[in-house]
Amino acid sequence: MTAMSQIARDQRGFTLAELLIVVAILGMMLAGIVSVQMQGQQAYLIGSHRVEAQQNGRIALELMVRELRSATSVTAIPSATDMTFVDENGITIRYWLAGSVINRSTPGNTTPLIGGVVSFDLTYFQYDTLTNAVTTTTNNTLVNLVRLRLVTGTEESVASYSDSNQRATVEMLVRLRNS
Repeated sequence: MTAMSQIARDQRGFTLAELLIVVAILGMMLAGIVSVQMQGQQAYLIGSHRVEAQQNGRIALELMVRELRSATSVTAIPSATDMTFVDENGITIRYWLAGSVINRSTPGNTTPLIGGVVSFDLTYFQYDTLTNAVTTTTNNTLVNLVRLRLVTGTEESVASYSDSNQRATVEMLVRLRNS
């Protein structure tokens, strides 16, 4: 008899114990791979939500600051989340918070600027050149400085206890150059 025919006639299989050990080892390997994959996906979501929150706040604040710097006057201060001013071209611009969206309006045009806003605070200051003092004011004709503080989160709804619930705070003090 040849060696091949001996192997072909050998009808031995695997025992039940051997099969159970192999299935258990494969199951543990698969569980480890799935766990690593889930952790990687969670890390990606946390990072992308953090970037979204920071980028939204930064872009919105940059636009508001650029327009405020060239403002000739603040025309209305209805609340700490609402402001109207006139820019260097004589156009009246209004920013206000409605729910979780900051809106920007000009005559005949209202557009949402960003969503996912957790809070938006405006503080108005008067700078006295004689005493070199800065004081808060609610009189729109005396405003020289405006502090904008914006806290943004993700626009996607996530649970408050979730690691994906990322927030970013951006703040800027703006001096009105043309006032």
